[in-house]
Amino acid sequence: MGPGADGRWRPEAPNAPSTENFFREIFVSRCVSLVPAVSRWYPLCLVGTRWVPLNTTSDLVRCHTQAPRWPVMDSDDHAMLEALVRHGKRHQLDDFLAQGDRCGWCRHPIRLRGFVVSGPAGEETVTFSSSSLPDGVVLKACGSRSEVRCPSCAAIYRGDSRHLVRAGLEGGKGVDEAIALHPAVFLTLTAPSFGAVHATSAVSPCHAGHPRARCAHGRPLACPRRHERGDELVGTPLCPDCYDYEGAVLQNALNSELWRRTMIYTERQLAAVLDRTQADARRVARLSFCRVAEFQRRGVVHLHAIVRADGPEGSVPPVDAGQLARACLQAAGTITVSNPNASATWGRQIDVQVLEHGDERARRVATYVAKYATKTSSDDPRLDAPVRSFEDLCRRELPTHLHRMVATALDLGADPALSELNLARHAHRLGYGGHFLTKSRRYSTTFGALRDARVQWREARRLGDDGPEDQTSEGHWHAVGAGWTDRGESLFAAHQQRQRTEDKREAELAWYTRSE
Repeated sequence: MGPGADGRWRPEAPNAPSTENFFREIFVSRCVSLVPAVSRWYPLCLVGTRWVPLNTTSDLVRCHTQAPRWPVMDSDDHAMLEALVRHGKRHQLDDFLAQGDRCGWCRHPIRLRGFVVSGPAGEETVTFSSSSLPDGVVLKACGSRSEVRCPSCAAIYRGDSRHLVRAGLEGGKGVDEAIALHPAVFLTLTAPSFGAVHATSAVSPCHAGHPRARCAHGRPLACPRRHERGDELVGTPLCPDCYDYEGAVLQNALNSELWRRTMIYTERQLAAVLDRTQADARRVARLSFCRVAEFQRRGVVHLHAIVRADGPEGSVPPVDAGQLARACLQAAGTITVSNPNASATWGRQIDVQVLEHGDERARRVATYVAKYATKTSSDDPRLDAPVRSFEDLCRRELPTHLHRMVATALDLGADPALSELNLARHAHRLGYGGHFLTKSRRYSTTFGALRDARVQWREARRLGDDGPEDQTSEGHWHAVGAGWTDRGESLFAAHQQRQRTEDKREAELAWYTRSE
C-alpha cells in the first residue's frame, strides 16, 4: 500500500521513502529543514520493520519510545532530538520552532519574561504573556555585530550597513536621491610594513631570494612556496624576532587618530585645490564619509572609506570628483601621529577610485564595505572576548603570531606613557580601539532609523491590512538570562541558522542567474 488519501505514509507501506526526502517532507510544513543533519536519524521512522509517519507532534513524541535504537545516533543528533521531544511532549514544538524563526535562530538569544497590556487607560487587559510560550520566556535576538559571536545577528547588521552605505551614494532610506549627483571617491588606506610576512601568490614564490640568505637571527629571508588563501602561514612573519610587533600594535591603536587627522588635512587640501581659504571652502563644500576597518591577515588594520563632498543645504558643491580624489591623496601622504615610543603613518599603498553617478561600482562598493562591518580582529572565536591577563592569554592557546600581538598589547598597556591608548583593554583586538564602521552625521541615515523601519514593517505585517491602527500596547519585560536552554537546543539553532544561510545563498544565486 502506498500513501493514504491524506498523503501520509502508513506503517504497512511496502516502499518507504528515502530517509533524506522523508525527513524533508516532514518538516517542510513547519518551515524547518533538518537535512542533512537529520538524514542520520533513520531509526526514528522505524517501528520494528515498519515505517511510522512523523508529520505530527504526537507522532514525534511516540517515536521517543524507541529508546533501544537511539545509540545508533551520535551525541549531537541525540541531544537535538531530546530537545525537540521535550517540547513535543509539552505540545509546544510549533511554538518553539516559531520562536526560533522569529529571533533568526540567534546563537545567544536574550530570554525575556513579562506580558503586554492593551486598551484605553483604566481598562487595560493582558493580551499576551510569556507564560504561554516554551519555558515561559520570549526569545529576542542578541543583536551582536560580530560574525564570530552570532552569524544570524551579524547578517542583519551587515544588511543594515549595506543600506546605510548605499543611501549615502544613491539616496533612499530617507536620504534625498539628488545625493547621487555629489562627487564621491572610494579611498583605501593601508598600514606600513613591519617586517616580511608570508603572502598568497598563485604565480610567483612567496618571497624570492637566495635560499641560503639568512637574517640576523639565522632564519631564511626567502620563501619559495606558493601559499593558498587558506594556508595558516599567510600573514605570519618570516622571522618573528625581526618583526616589529610593538610598531604594529601602536599602528592599530593610533589608527582612529590617523583617520581623524586625514579628514582634517583633506579639507585643507581641498581648499588649496579650489584656491580658497579654509573658511570659504568649508562654506561651499563640506566632507561626509563612511569608513570601515579591515584587519589584514598579518593583524594590522587598514581602512576603506567613501568620502563625499556636499554643498550648502545639500546642494551640489563646486567640486568635481577628480579634485576630491587629489585632495585625499595629498592629505593621506602627509599625515603622521607621534607617540612616546614611535610614530604612525599610512603605508605606501594608498588607492583612490572615483565613483561616478550611475556607476554600478557604487553598489559593489556598498556590499564590499558592509562585508567588513561584521568582522573582528580575527576569525578565531578565542579572540571574541577581552583578554584579562597573561594567564588568560595562555589558556586560549592562540597561534604564535596572534599570541605575540596580544602579548605585546598587554605589555605596552602597562606603560604609563601609553595609558591613554587603553592597549590592555583592547588587547583582544590587537590594540585597535576604534569602531569597525563609522560615518559622519550628514553622510546618510542611521542604524536606529533602519531598525525602527524594520520594527514598523514587522508590526504592520503582524497586524495585517485589517489590524487596528489606533491600538496602543505597553510591554512589561525583564531579562532572565541569555542563550538556549540546553546543548540540544543550541545545536539545533546552529543547524537552523546554517540552513537559513544556505537557503539564502541559493536564492541569491538563482536571482542572479535568472533568465532575462
